[in-house]
Amino acid sequence: MKKILLGLVTGMFGISTICLAATGPETMNLKDRFAVQGKKPAVIFPHHAHQAKLKCTRCHDSGRGGNLSITPKNIKGMANDFHKKICWPCHVEMKVPKGKSCNTCHRR
Repeated sequence: MKKILLGLVTGMFGISTICLAATGPETMNLKDRFAVQGKKPAVIFPHHAHQAKLKCTRCHDSGRGGNLSITPKNIKGMANDFHKKICWPCHVEMKVPKGKSCNTCHRR
């Protein structure tokens, strides 16, 4: 009986851990997270809202999230890797209204 109970508890903990890992944070401050330098207000990335509409592999190298598929190296100025390699291409493809407007993501 103890082995069955231990197995159930272990299994439930494993499942809940996978679910938590798959959901990710509600939001992320990209300026803090990636030490982005600039004068514009931080992008508070609505991770949960994006996750509800897109597959994890759209941005991450795994279906379970984790590392971004593109490592942002250039993080200064308007031509930074977030703009050119991650956010803008997706916003253009998905036809996000004002998808490349600064105030769409850099809100005051």
